[in-house]
Amino acid sequence: MRTPVACVAAVMMGGFLGAGPRVGLGPGDGPGAQSAAAPPGGIAKSSVRWVRTEGDALALAVTVEPQAGWHVYWKNPGDSGDCPSFELTLPAGWSAGAAVFPRPEAAILDDGAFYGYSRAVTYLVPVRVGPDAGAPAPKAAWSLTAKVMACKGMCVVSTITGGGAWPPDTAGVAAVKLAGGTFEGRSLPVPADAMGVSARIDAGRVTVEGPAQGRGAVRFIPDAVPGMQVPLPEGKPAIEGTVADGRFRLEFRLETPGVGAGQPRLAGLVLLGNEPGDPCVWLAVPQEVPAPSPASVPVRRGASEPPPGAK
Repeated sequence: MRTPVACVAAVMMGGFLGAGPRVGLGPGDGPGAQSAAAPPGGIAKSSVRWVRTEGDALALAVTVEPQAGWHVYWKNPGDSGDCPSFELTLPAGWSAGAAVFPRPEAAILDDGAFYGYSRAVTYLVPVRVGPDAGAPAPKAAWSLTAKVMACKGMCVVSTITGGGAWPPDTAGVAAVKLAGGTFEGRSLPVPADAMGVSARIDAGRVTVEGPAQGRGAVRFIPDAVPGMQVPLPEGKPAIEGTVADGRFRLEFRLETPGVGAGQPRLAGLVLLGNEPGDPCVWLAVPQEVPAPSPASVPVRRGASEPPPGAK
């Protein structure tokens, strides 16, 4: 598997390598999908719409349907391809969070690991309001520019755009549970601690355990973390574990941990079962906190013991 390069899973500013077709969406922003004309380059159709999340927060739902035989990507694309990016412009006081990627397919494609989607998928970009946000201006607006790579023998990056008045209308739209819910037939990742999943790393050996949620199969796929290397079994796109007595167990080797400020030692997705709607668990093991050096450890001295340097 190639050396992972951190794929921006949050809203980002900037461009992609190469030029691709541009798909323009209409200005409406109601609860209905805003469908774009079918572009060339592997995407049959796309749409952008707003949905509500827990607590009446908002998320922008970007739906992409690849053409037959084409595919788009998860946050770690695998051995080739690239993940999508989302550049979202919002009124003052609002900000976008990291994109939520639904449970992907894991397969061997062109002799390499592939993590992504060969059928329609909806990426969700949550937005939140800051404490200093006031009432929106009379002509407040939002806009989106998304870059999505689709591949089938060759790869093409398409640009999907959308926008409209602010605030968007989400009347009548059912709320989406971003952490552990299901949206349009695909499960959304639930944090490991919320599912009772634990992980330990001992001398490079990783053990992950937790409830199997009634499923009889479990697999692990790594995220693209700078420096992190998780060897996969020969000819397999994922690490397979065991299920017994209602619990699963995964064991594998962490060749090198993630490096860099804010990066985890290990991160990836636990796939329970084999269906798109079966649960998936987001696992991230933080960096170890180094023990303080002896020079920084305070020393308690007795009443009769003089301080350093005293005579």
